[in-house]
Amino acid sequence: MAELAGRSLSTVSLVINGKDQGRVAAETRERILAAASELGYQLNTTASALARGELDSIGFVSPDPTNPFFSMVLDGLARKLDSALSVTVLMPHGGEDYDLSTVQRALAGNLAGLILASPGTRLLERVVPTCPTVILDSDGSAGSFPSIDLDVRHAASELADYLLALGHRRVAYVGVSRDKASLQHRRQGLETGLRRLGAGLAADDLVLDELTMEAAFRGFLARWPDWKSAGVTAVVCGDDLYAYGVLHACRTLGVPVPGELSLVGFDDLPYSEFTAPPLTTVNLSARELGETAAELLQDYVATGRPPKSRVLRTSLVVRESTGQALADRKGLAQAGDEGLEAGGQVTELDSKRQRSQRDVAGPQGTDVGAE
Repeated sequence: MAELAGRSLSTVSLVINGKDQGRVAAETRERILAAASELGYQLNTTASALARGELDSIGFVSPDPTNPFFSMVLDGLARKLDSALSVTVLMPHGGEDYDLSTVQRALAGNLAGLILASPGTRLLERVVPTCPTVILDSDGSAGSFPSIDLDVRHAASELADYLLALGHRRVAYVGVSRDKASLQHRRQGLETGLRRLGAGLAADDLVLDELTMEAAFRGFLARWPDWKSAGVTAVVCGDDLYAYGVLHACRTLGVPVPGELSLVGFDDLPYSEFTAPPLTTVNLSARELGETAAELLQDYVATGRPPKSRVLRTSLVVRESTGQALADRKGLAQAGDEGLEAGGQVTELDSKRQRSQRDVAGPQGTDVGAE
């Protein structure tokens, strides 16, 4: 930079560190700043602060801090963080997701460490950290970065087993068009689980650009006629926010949940047990994710050694938005009528079926397979 600007290293240092007032001519300052811009130079204040012993902040970058899931992660992080450290939250400039420029803004700050929550796969390939960095919810795409992931594939497979036990063999999916392994594996795990038992996703996915309730509401209104014609009896949403939008659309269309359509989400947001009906969803351990991030990153900062990556468990939380498939109920009713004519033998069969469903579903509002 000094060579390009034609000035000494000491003069460049004064300008770059903001100590040039009254010591460097305005024209010289402009020449140096132009050289810095041309070279794409960014001051690494983290390294400077480390040398002075002034590091006191952890950076937290997430797609949308207003999303309740990331608010819960942030709450867990704050609870476990040392009182001598503060949290700096960096938000995307526009839209719901962050890009490399947001990460670079974070890395240019006075940070002891950095947490990147749910980053895109291609973004991770371009990040060059200048401080201890931990990745959250990348589902195996973090590369050499220490990471904390969620066992999403197991959760999706468990969900497939549960839906099939209720007789749902024609399932539709609502997802978001983002380059994120964790979001993609929710759908892949569900489809793999359904196919393993001879079922599958029965219709084209509803793929949305925005991760909002409004987008899911509008999308479902347009897609439901096709899904109904295809015999869909259950819809799985890749996020609870989408499930809220679908639930509202079902009320608008007069589609009973779970009478005609069962509905499932992912995340287990705080509002999901208070919807009408309460939402069956996959708990993704948001607060535990934040708490574990605090533990790993503080150890990383203190020792300088990257911690071992971890995978957190997930669990299916069964509530009242799911029930036996409509076609399956009709089949049992018909079999029941025939059984009555045969001396009531089907009553025992129906009882066994109900016991099996209770064993899979568990009590309302409880975790399935949580051990």
